[in-house]
Amino acid sequence: MREALWRGILAVLLLFVVASVQAEPIPPGDGYQVLRVGDVSIEIFTYKPANYAGGPLLMVFHGVDRNPDDYRDAAKVIGDRQGMVVAAPMFDKSRFPSSLYQSGGVANKNALQPQEKWTVTLAVNITEAVRREEGKPSLPYYMIGHSAGGQFLSRLAAMAPNQASRIIFANPSSYVFATQTEAFPFGLGGATAKLADDAFMQRYLKAPITVYLGKADTGDHNRDDSAEATRQGANRYERGKNFFQQGEALAKQKGWDFGWRLVEVDDVGHSSKRMFASRKLQEALR
Repeated sequence: MREALWRGILAVLLLFVVASVQAEPIPPGDGYQVLRVGDVSIEIFTYKPANYAGGPLLMVFHGVDRNPDDYRDAAKVIGDRQGMVVAAPMFDKSRFPSSLYQSGGVANKNALQPQEKWTVTLAVNITEAVRREEGKPSLPYYMIGHSAGGQFLSRLAAMAPNQASRIIFANPSSYVFATQTEAFPFGLGGATAKLADDAFMQRYLKAPITVYLGKADTGDHNRDDSAEATRQGANRYERGKNFFQQGEALAKQKGWDFGWRLVEVDDVGHSSKRMFASRKLQEALR
């Protein structure tokens, strides 16, 4: 009898412990939390529209200023219009310098790193954690990154398996071109050459990528003008067009499916707020 009683008490305590650590859904309005993803703690800035009715998740990746709260705020218009819950993770510069953020952490001095250490892999795992936090592990999700965040997503789309409905590169300085004539992170040569076989290239060209460009983004503020980036084009707008056209031409030449989309916004330069607020964003998400 006493043993049965103790078993009952233990069962109740276990239920209490499980309930106490179970993730809570993202609250309405602005939110902030710290998620533990593997052995890494990540700050997440969130937004859930007041009339949210279970729509998809939008993961937002910040620029070089490492300001996910501002990017979350800029993406609220997307959340409101599209009925999306917004989550913007923080990749601080001390832990994630440009080699680990913009370049994705895939290679170090032309040496391929273990996949579990790639920052692009971490970003997919963060997305999975946010879905679980919302209590919907199968929640459809989209990814958008502007400027440095767009560079990061270019490396993610190329290298990290994911279930994104659409990955939007908005005004990045450089891309992972579908070629081995340039070393990673500007192409798929160098450290990643042994991975970039035909099956890899087919998957990359079929990926649901949107190249989302401000047609007036021709200035050089915070632009990567390294020799490798400059070979992609004179400015961000030109580089985006060249990236899309090179991928499209390769898919056509090989007879492969092509999942990329090009969406251009008139009279907008290097502004995440204006790119996110544009009605063209809806086309970029489709």
